[in-house]
Amino acid sequence: MRTLVVGAAIVDLMMKVERLPKSGEDIPCKETKTVVGGCAYNVANTLRNLKCEHDLCVPVGSGSFADIIRRGMKEKGYEPMIEEPGEDNGYCLSLVEADGERTFITVQGAECHFKKEWFEQIDMDNYENIYIAGYQVCGKSGEIISQWLKTVENVEEKHIFFAPGPMITAIESETMENLFALKPILHINEAEAKGYTQQENVEEAVRALYEKSGNLVFVTLGAEGTLFYDGKEMRRVASVKTNVVDTVGAGDSHIGAIIAGMSKGMKVEDAVLLANRTAAAIVGTSGPVMDLEEFQKISEEWENEYSKRIFYRLELERKSMACICTDCTDSSLGNSERKSVYAGHDADK
Repeated sequence: MRTLVVGAAIVDLMMKVERLPKSGEDIPCKETKTVVGGCAYNVANTLRNLKCEHDLCVPVGSGSFADIIRRGMKEKGYEPMIEEPGEDNGYCLSLVEADGERTFITVQGAECHFKKEWFEQIDMDNYENIYIAGYQVCGKSGEIISQWLKTVENVEEKHIFFAPGPMITAIESETMENLFALKPILHINEAEAKGYTQQENVEEAVRALYEKSGNLVFVTLGAEGTLFYDGKEMRRVASVKTNVVDTVGAGDSHIGAIIAGMSKGMKVEDAVLLANRTAAAIVGTSGPVMDLEEFQKISEEWENEYSKRIFYRLELERKSMACICTDCTDSSLGNSERKSVYAGHDADK
């Protein structure tokens, strides 16, 4: 499955500080780093690392920040799909505290001023998946993007992944209604889910979100893992322990890995496990994206784990079929053996 990733690429100006300054206070910065980021760019980088076919649809303007973005994209093998010569791209000041938590101050640019004609050149028959970032569906851009989606031929047959992020409460209600009508797969964190639904309990918040979207809802819970709901069963998948360096790009890498896993035919739970492992790797390094070389080790570890999970499932199904065929009277699977297979399967969850 090929994915069209719609959103932004911006410049992240990362500053490591011991803590956030109080009003009027001047504090020292321990380290600075300039990288290309933005939700869509981060998601695309994850898809790239996981070898999932995709195209990156972000506007690239003209100016000093646009030049940084253009160079960064070309290093990753991307050619700009949208050129906007009349405006520079935006940038984000990212304050990273000692515990890895981050606070953003964003200056908007061309990436927040989408135009209807930008989509006219895209052949949507090439894509089964569409990813939409929340920052780009605020204001006039949101109206343009949501109206464009409604005009996509056979849009009901495509998988729309919507990650509104912290902007979920700032997106115009009509735009949200238009997006929810398309039954998107929703991906947000716990605070965003509770804030939007005004529910104190995260599970109730998830149910309320499902009532609006009518499709899978993923809610990340930080160290507590990920909760997902398909309208029938709510499941929690444990997180992967890691040493947190900074959390920039964690949510983007998480949804990117879910898209990649589901595109490759993984069960939803397996895709979430892959996402949890990917996000853990991202927060264990500095910056919102990870180079392919760095990612290879994580990928190999996951493939080994995934192979084991598939083996246990197939073994369990084989033994169950043997039990059914003999009416459970002369099964080759003894109680102790059956218990060991279940134990191995459960331990892998």
